[in-house]
Amino acid sequence: MTNATPVAQAVHALTHANRENAYEQGARFARNRAELMEIATASAETLGTNPTFEEWTEYATQWKDGYVHNNPDNKANSADTAWKRFAGTLDEFFGLTKPKSTNVVAEKKATEREAKKTQLLEKYEETPAHTLKDQIASNYEKIAKAIAQGKTAKEVRPTGETVDLKKELKELETVLKAKTSEENKAHGEELKAKRAEAREAVAKCTDIEKLEAVIEILDEYTDISYTID
Repeated sequence: MTNATPVAQAVHALTHANRENAYEQGARFARNRAELMEIATASAETLGTNPTFEEWTEYATQWKDGYVHNNPDNKANSADTAWKRFAGTLDEFFGLTKPKSTNVVAEKKATEREAKKTQLLEKYEETPAHTLKDQIASNYEKIAKAIAQGKTAKEVRPTGETVDLKKELKELETVLKAKTSEENKAHGEELKAKRAEAREAVAKCTDIEKLEAVIEILDEYTDISYTID
């Protein structure tokens, strides 16, 4: 622990013991985040860039089994909740999402869902993500207020249209998730391409000083290092 940090104050609001606790807790969080990223990276390598529906489903089942068997505090659907959070990490950092099923009935339903999603994306094409987030927050507030007053969660817009806030909320969340997923996938693909380009450049370089400079830069600005082939 240090007293001279970027967020240090002239007079400490915490006791020395609590400052030590805060320091250690921040360090633990950093270590846990690094471990999470290492696990996510390993998972991305196991799944590959284009896993099938069957591969994804079986991987999720085995992942949850491992979680249950090694977590003594399991409650209800805690494994499902944990997997959902972890799958979100795979999407956020690697653009990996659950593939479509090849089952005929499932494919039909997936096609219908995709068509609806496409319509929604077209409807909100010009709406930026931050605006969607603001609208979602606003709808949550309005719905909570309506419920507290014993009223239906509906709103009459200036155009005269009566909107079901709950239905609109689900629509907005679907659009935001779809937009975010596409952005993450694009980022993952760009990241993979840049890493390949960087590996090729490093392989050709024979200047030790330049290589040392690259290593120093990466060590300084990257929490952890990981690769996906």
